[in-house]
Amino acid sequence: MLSATQSTCTFTDTLLVASADDYSGPNWIHATTDSDEPHPIFKLATDTSTPVHYWNDKQLIFTSDGNALPDEVTDRLSTLLWVIIEDAFKFSETARRDHGGKSIPARDSLYDFVKREAATRLSDPKERDLVAQMSEMFGAYVGEPAWKQSLRFAWMEECCGGEEMFVESNYSKILQRCAAPALAGANIRLNTYVTQVSTPATSDDKVTLSLADGSSLSFDQVVLSTPLGWLKRHLSAFSPPLPTRITSAITNLGLSQLEKVFITFPAVFWTSDPQADTFPCYANWLSPSYAGETNPAAWPQEIWDLSSFAPPNNHPTLLFYLYGDCSRYIVDLIHDKPADEKYRLLDAFFRPYYSRLPGFDADSEICRPKRILATEWARDELGGCASYCNFPVGAEAADEDVLAFRMGCKERRLWFCGEHAAPFEECGTVAGAYLSGQAAAERVLEVYGKK
Repeated sequence: MLSATQSTCTFTDTLLVASADDYSGPNWIHATTDSDEPHPIFKLATDTSTPVHYWNDKQLIFTSDGNALPDEVTDRLSTLLWVIIEDAFKFSETARRDHGGKSIPARDSLYDFVKREAATRLSDPKERDLVAQMSEMFGAYVGEPAWKQSLRFAWMEECCGGEEMFVESNYSKILQRCAAPALAGANIRLNTYVTQVSTPATSDDKVTLSLADGSSLSFDQVVLSTPLGWLKRHLSAFSPPLPTRITSAITNLGLSQLEKVFITFPAVFWTSDPQADTFPCYANWLSPSYAGETNPAAWPQEIWDLSSFAPPNNHPTLLFYLYGDCSRYIVDLIHDKPADEKYRLLDAFFRPYYSRLPGFDADSEICRPKRILATEWARDELGGCASYCNFPVGAEAADEDVLAFRMGCKERRLWFCGEHAAPFEECGTVAGAYLSGQAAAERVLEVYGKK
C-alpha cells in the first residue's frame, strides 16, 4: 500500500521492483504514431537510460504442415494483413464517430473482418486461408484469439498499430523513477492485504480499509490500483456495494490471459550472427498439425529472438508468447510441478516448433535448452489470475465501461486507476496504467481545489 503523508489518499497496491534479470513483467512500449505528445513510457525509458530494441521487419512463417513459407509470400501476405488490421481500426473508428459504433453488430469480430477483406483482396483460396491464420498473431496483443476481439471496439486497440519497442533489460529503472516521489515522501506499507473497502455514508466519514491482520486504516480519499481481474473476483470486498455502473464495467470488460515462456540455449544455433540483423526476429507456426500429442488443439505458436539485442543484453533465448486457451493449458500443465518436471513438460511442448528453426541438430548440445522459464500469471491471485482488459465479441458499451472507471466514485471518495481505467488508446498497456494514475491524482486534487 502506498499512502500519502497527509493521509489524503492511498494506493492499494504492492510496490514491486524487478530484479536485474526479471523479464517476466512488461516488455513492450507501444507508441502511437499520430500523437504530438511524447509517449510517457518511452520518455521515462529515455530519461532512465533503459535500453529499448527496435525489431527488424523480417519474419519466418511456418504453415500448418511445418514448412516455412517462401520469403516473398511471407512479406506480401504479412504486409497485406497489417493493412487489413489498420483498415479494421479505421472502420471501427468511423462507425464509432458516425453511429456510436452501433452499425457494427456486437457479434462481429476482428477475425471476421480479416476473413472478409482477404476474400475481397486475394484470389487464391490458399492465400486467403493463410492470411486468416496469420491474423491469429493478434491474440498475443489482446491476450485472446482474434475471433474473440470485438470489431465494434477495435478502435480501442489502435495503439497496437503504432511504433513498437521492446525493453532489452527490464522496467526496474522506469519503476524506480515513477516510485521516487512516493518513496521520498509517503508512508509505504508493503505486504499489507486489504480485505474490505468501506466507503462513507456521510460527508463527515472517512474511507476505511480493513486489513487481513484485523486492523484498519482510514483515509479521506482512496485510489484503487488493483487489477481488473482482482476486482472481478472481489466485488464483495466493497461496502456498501459499488455503484451499478462500476459493477457493470467490472463484469462487462473482457480479461485476457497472456503468458510467456523463455527458452534459453547454451548458444544461438538459428543464425550465425545475431547482431547482423539479417535473421527474422519473429517466427510464427500456424495451426500446427504435426504436434498432435502435445498440442491437439493446434494452437499457433510465436517467438521473438532475444539474441538480436545489443550487448550486454543479448542472450541465446527464444521468447514464446501464449494467449487464451493455450496459455491456460500450459499454466495448468506445469503449476505446482517440481522444476525438473516443468522443464520436461515445457520442452516436450515447444520442441516441435524450435526444432524447425534453421541450424537445429537434435544431436547437438547447443540445441538442447539450458533453462526454461514460464510465467504463471493465471495462478497469481493478487494479479487477478489474468493479464489485462480487452474488448470481447458481444461487448455493447466497452468505451462507457472504461469511462466509468475513469470517472470513479467522487461521492464515495473512491477512485480507480490501472490499465482498465486508461485513455482509450492505451487500455491494456503500461502507459495506460501510468496515465490513469496521473488522472486519478488530478481528480483528487480537484476535490480540494488544488488543480
